[in-house]
Amino acid sequence: MSGSLSLPVDRFDTEVLGLHWIPLPEADENTAAVLRERLGVDFPPVADEPWESGDFAYFPVTFRYPRGESLVDARVVLALGADFVVTRQPAEPFVPFDAAVAEMARTPALTRSPHGVLYALLRALNETSERVVAQVADDVDALAGLVGGLSGGAGVLRDVSARLDRAERTVAQVRETQRGLARAARYLRAVHTGELGAPVAALLAETEAADARAQGVHDRVRHVEGALAAHLEVRRTRLRTLLALCAAGLVPLLMILGYLWPSLPDPLRGRIAELCREAAGSAPTARGPSTAPRHMG
Repeated sequence: MSGSLSLPVDRFDTEVLGLHWIPLPEADENTAAVLRERLGVDFPPVADEPWESGDFAYFPVTFRYPRGESLVDARVVLALGADFVVTRQPAEPFVPFDAAVAEMARTPALTRSPHGVLYALLRALNETSERVVAQVADDVDALAGLVGGLSGGAGVLRDVSARLDRAERTVAQVRETQRGLARAARYLRAVHTGELGAPVAALLAETEAADARAQGVHDRVRHVEGALAAHLEVRRTRLRTLLALCAAGLVPLLMILGYLWPSLPDPLRGRIAELCREAAGSAPTARGPSTAPRHMG
């Protein structure tokens, strides 16, 4: 754990944790109504910025987390009150919060107040962001190597471009997540200056570091996109050159053929016409699949 806590270390159990943390699944409207009536905690359908209402301060956080080989979008709202943290979350249990439970098991002193619980939850979300950034960085490095030796067709180009686009959107989301976590951590530092002061300060530093790494990956994505665009431009230039050479060679031949056409024997003219029809019939139509590389904006 970042920083240190000198509070007495109690035995951790879920009953003690439940004294200050109430996980609220999004689909559980009955419990939401009870909490609204008894505690005054309420979660409007849409809210993107932190707000305060009654005895609670609310911090919405949208993020992505790894699940298997893919990344899953999620949104939670952390509501901090004097006695409870209520988390509006997709489900219970919720995988991204497993790290927070493990953190509190290692340091039971965190369960003695809602502020300690909120610290553990924020740290778990920050660690999730770090894992996502590391995963995207590995993928971008692989794409950079692929672009360096790219020789595939339009399908390969589209796949590389789509993966770069996903990477860029993911790191942009991570940076937004980090801004939300930093706001919550700064609020926590302002309202609780006791034993959590040093750990929360360290958490803020870790949050900023993860944001900086996400920015670095974003810059790397832009660099690889530039390399891909340059590769496509080289291919277009080669194609234009080839077409120009073909045109330069065909024009004289067509002129000679046009000059000689009236004097050619009918069987030869018929055979030439037949070959032209066959060539036209084998060309891809407007409805056929395109093999041209997608333009990179």
